[in-house]
Amino acid sequence: MPSSPQQTQQFVALLTDHQEVIRCYILSLLPGSSDVRDLQQEVNMFLWEKMEEFQLGSNFGAWACTVAYYKVLDYRRKLKKDGILVFNDTLCELLGDDSQTDAQPEAISQKRSALNQCLLSLTQNERKLLITRYASDHNPMDAIAAATGRSKASLRVTLSRLRSKLRSCITKRLIQQGGTA
Repeated sequence: MPSSPQQTQQFVALLTDHQEVIRCYILSLLPGSSDVRDLQQEVNMFLWEKMEEFQLGSNFGAWACTVAYYKVLDYRRKLKKDGILVFNDTLCELLGDDSQTDAQPEAISQKRSALNQCLLSLTQNERKLLITRYASDHNPMDAIAAATGRSKASLRVTLSRLRSKLRSCITKRLIQQGGTA
């Protein structure tokens, strides 16, 4: 593919536009993993090295997610070899298939916009709780429960209800915008 500067520029634009897609896809396969950024970099390096094989006009997002899928499988094999418990391959494949359907920058942008609007519909305390829980990987439930004076069980139920409320709101907004949920 890229033999000219213009083709290289087009490839770079595609790669740049799909960074969030790649990150979200890896995250869907490895929820909560601290190695998502490292894997994203591995995917980026591989895509760059294989740039000549990509055909402009074909589905860059699908190609990038396929590469990410195999990088995640390699990563999972290494974890398993080190004795770390990981999802089985079938579950990982199901998660990957489900996530890849949304592997377009526009879809992610629409979902992010809907999420931001839905977050505004929550109370300040609800937003604060979600931010405390999800803004950092280093905020364990025990610490949040202690800080809020709640039991872990109560906190889990509240967070589950808030996620469900957001999911429902996002789905409604996407349908209203003529998109898919």
